[in-house]
This record gives sequence, C-alpha cells and structure tokens, in this order.
Amino acid sequence: MIRKTATEDPDVVRVSFSLPVEYHHEVFLVGDFNDWAEPGVPLVLNGDAQLTATVSLEAGKRYAFRYRTGDGRWFNDEGADDYEDNEFGGSNGVILT
Repeated sequence: MIRKTATEDPDVVRVSFSLPVEYHHEVFLVGDFNDWAEPGVPLVLNGDAQLTATVSLEAGKRYAFRYRTGDGRWFNDEGADDYEDNEFGGSNGVILT
C-alpha cells in the first residue's frame, strides 16, 4: 500500500510504502529519490504488522521505484500509480506526487 500525505510545506509530500510483514523479512525501497543507491531505505516493522518506509519527496514529480529483498530480488508494488520499462527488461513502479 502506498499513502501520500501533505506536509506544511506545499512543495513536499510524505509518501509511505507498506508491505505485509509476512511478505519478506528484509526489504528495501530503492528509486529515483535516492539515485537507486543500494541497499536503499529499509522497510521497518510497525505496530500494524506491516513493513513500512516513509520518504519526503518533492511535490508535482514522477518517481520510479522498486523494492529489493535482502537476498537481492527486485519486485514492484501493485499499488503504484503507473509502471515504466527499465533497462533490465523489466518494469519499475512509478509514484506521482
């Protein structure tokens, strides 16, 4: 699940990415917002049995992203706003802020 929240700054949107805890034990969020640097932003366990990561992004932009497991597998979020082809023959999720 992806949730966007406005902030006091109209140029910034907080975006929370969540996965069920049973999905994987170690998952990272990687994308345009961190120049695809690995391992990425770790998703951490919250009180709702979800793995969650929250990032602050510039409003009005398009960001490609994917999840990466601790063992190196990549996957997309079904809740992405859009998808685009990537250079590896797969696709990236896209979030619109």
